[in-house]
Amino acid sequence: MKMIRFLITFIILIFSFTVRAQDAYLYIQGDKSVPFYVKIDSVMQPRYGKNYCIVPKVHSGKVNVQILFQQNMYTPKFFTIDMPANGHKGFLLTKQDDNFILNDLDTKATINAEK
Repeated sequence: MKMIRFLITFIILIFSFTVRAQDAYLYIQGDKSVPFYVKIDSVMQPRYGKNYCIVPKVHSGKVNVQILFQQNMYTPKFFTIDMPANGHKGFLLTKQDDNFILNDLDTKATINAEK
């Protein structure tokens, strides 16, 4: 009986680590001057705060991100982000001249909005 209980617990632990390892998430922080909304692959994401967005369970590969601004203060901006299979990506959304860019918080690289 103890052996069966041990095996079931072991299988559940292995399964939970495997499922958790496949989840990636995206974090976007604004510059606190213009509130924004986020669409991932044409799906509006929930908004829990005005100046940040956390998107769980993002698929790996190329992800199409659309940033929309409160009260249409600016035209929507489109970005393509290369998401890793496991882990996360974090960005700071900043206004630069007449455009917006995403600054990668880990690599310090920048992604310009598509035209």
